[in-house]
Amino acid sequence: MPDQTDKAKIILSNLINKDLLKDKAEQIPNQTNNFKTLNRMKHSNAIKKTFRITTLFISMAVLNGCSSGIESWIHEDVDEEFTNQIFSERALKEDLDFLHKQMLAINPVFDKKTDKQEIKSQFESIRSQIKDNMDRKDFFRLIGKINPYFKDGHSFIFPLLAEGTYGEDKGQHLFRFSVSVNNQSLYFNKTYRHNTNGETIKKGSKILSINDRSTKSILNELSEYGHGETANLRMHMSTLLFRYWLGAVYDWKGEFTLLLEFEDEKTNIVITNPDNWESEEDKKGEYWLDILQNQIAYLRLGTFDVDEDSDYYDFIEESFAEINRKNLAKLIIDVRGNTGGQSDAGAEVIKFLTDKSINQASSAIEKLNEENNGLFGYKGEPGEIIELDVIDDELIEPAEASKRFNGKTILLIDEMTYSAGIVFATTLQDHKLAKLIGQPTGGHANQTGNMTPFYLPNTKLLVLAPSLYITRPSGDQSNSPLQPDVILTKSQDLTIDRTLEVSLGLFSVD
Repeated sequence: MPDQTDKAKIILSNLINKDLLKDKAEQIPNQTNNFKTLNRMKHSNAIKKTFRITTLFISMAVLNGCSSGIESWIHEDVDEEFTNQIFSERALKEDLDFLHKQMLAINPVFDKKTDKQEIKSQFESIRSQIKDNMDRKDFFRLIGKINPYFKDGHSFIFPLLAEGTYGEDKGQHLFRFSVSVNNQSLYFNKTYRHNTNGETIKKGSKILSINDRSTKSILNELSEYGHGETANLRMHMSTLLFRYWLGAVYDWKGEFTLLLEFEDEKTNIVITNPDNWESEEDKKGEYWLDILQNQIAYLRLGTFDVDEDSDYYDFIEESFAEINRKNLAKLIIDVRGNTGGQSDAGAEVIKFLTDKSINQASSAIEKLNEENNGLFGYKGEPGEIIELDVIDDELIEPAEASKRFNGKTILLIDEMTYSAGIVFATTLQDHKLAKLIGQPTGGHANQTGNMTPFYLPNTKLLVLAPSLYITRPSGDQSNSPLQPDVILTKSQDLTIDRTLEVSLGLFSVD
């Protein structure tokens, strides 16, 4: 039980958090903290002591989910009439300058992540192409091409959320199917069936073209707007908001003509309303536990974007209880495609795998701005970079011995394991809690986090930027992807899960 001093700190922390987030929370819902830490700032000012803080964050995992609630991220001034407004050259250049200023103000590693001359040239190129009487679509298709130069999956201009949402409201549906990239080709990664006529699109169906445009050219064009540390990640990230990218770049909505290939057979199909299609995979949810052959437990964690009121935490505890009841000694945890959420969700799993207190990072820094420097600026001045104590104050404590898993663990990762998913994976690897198998992550092992949203002042386009930078537990500061212990190439046939098959085989060898 906490003593009275601890209770007072918690109460004060909650009050500070509530006041700090009040205004923004009304505009940007579903915002969470992907790396909660106790903030022991290295200053002499007595008010800057240890408090748990919550910085505005929009989870990458939320972006990959359904569009429910996402329309609330539209700026309050942007109605349908606003989306057709045209802007002066001066107003658009003001937005461009504001974008650059805000990225510098928020991101603590902007200069480390970007090539200074390269991004300067790109800003100048965009500036030279701005002209009078551009609308939001015109401007986005120009300014959005700065995204790859940020070289960070948490830094990007969001693709025309309002236009897509208002089109959906009028029945002009976006492309709401789950797709993935494999070997620079686009595939359905779920099986879909039509509710009325029974027509089926099978998982692993290769999409050769959409609306008579080859998907190879689509992926190449979308990569010009992609966000991420590497070209590999940017191509995969194009599937994260695929519906919005297609709407923003091509103005596609309403009807989609697809040319598919499955088992060497080509099929044309026309989609007019994605709501008519259902996937059995969606019914399983984002996380589940299965018992596979040879008494191997398989724990699927498709997202860490969970709130404290969800059933996730009960699910994790019940899963390890079942694993122990059945005396299982082999565990596969699958975070492929897990683009993040809250680090606490990963920590909930880790506590069942360790017999000692461990940390999820060796260091973390936060850059303060007017939105995150705390009530009355108690954390510091805007522009100041503070160091967070992630070693002593935010350790993962092991579950009691009777609840822990003491067998062997394999973790499956891939190019789209990102954000809090990478934090989870580096923690398991650096503390030698699991063997990592799969593909190197598209993003870097050391991660930015706490995505702070802001709007361009005139066009009201939504932009996301990170205020936090996290170094993995080992202290390795390399700017490089997370490498699995066993690297595999994916099968060309997506109906075959080669990574899982090899993992099962490794357990058999043991």
